[in-house]
Amino acid sequence: MDLSHYKSQASDWREQLRKNKRKTRQVILAFIFLYAGIGLLVDVFYQSSIHHAPLGAIFKALITFKLFPYATVTMGLVAVISLWITYTFHDRIMLMGTDAVEVTKENAESLQATQLYNVVEEMKVAAGLRFMPRVYIMNANYMNAFASGYSEKSAIVAITRGLLDKLDRPELTAVMAHELSHIR
Repeated sequence: MDLSHYKSQASDWREQLRKNKRKTRQVILAFIFLYAGIGLLVDVFYQSSIHHAPLGAIFKALITFKLFPYATVTMGLVAVISLWITYTFHDRIMLMGTDAVEVTKENAESLQATQLYNVVEEMKVAAGLRFMPRVYIMNANYMNAFASGYSEKSAIVAITRGLLDKLDRPELTAVMAHELSHIR
């Protein structure tokens, strides 16, 4: 097998982080504009039914605030509030509908939970993270693990009981290293 035509590229993770932040801002703005756009459509058709004017004239009156765009403003506020709720309660939203238990040094009730916490703590140090993510075990039989959070300080990692039961320590270390790479 000839691999000479494949190019190797060193990745600049700082640049990738900048790109991801820029894309995230673009998605947030697109979300707000989509909601406001839907509100604007509602305003245009509602105002045209009241004023019996051409749609173009109604649109111009709305964007110049000669008519107040109630639905547009309302939908924009709904978008901003829903983003704020998601930002503020991301951890609870991610764990909603699961029977998840937070694992700390103090409350680890089993050797398995203690091992999980220790592995995450070791991987935190190895990854150079300043803050320890909150660690959760989800009492579910399927196999899954994930990380969530908008910063190192707000990060969580979670693993299902089904996956935790099947992994030995080196495998658990690999899975948690992968999850912490998302936080990093």
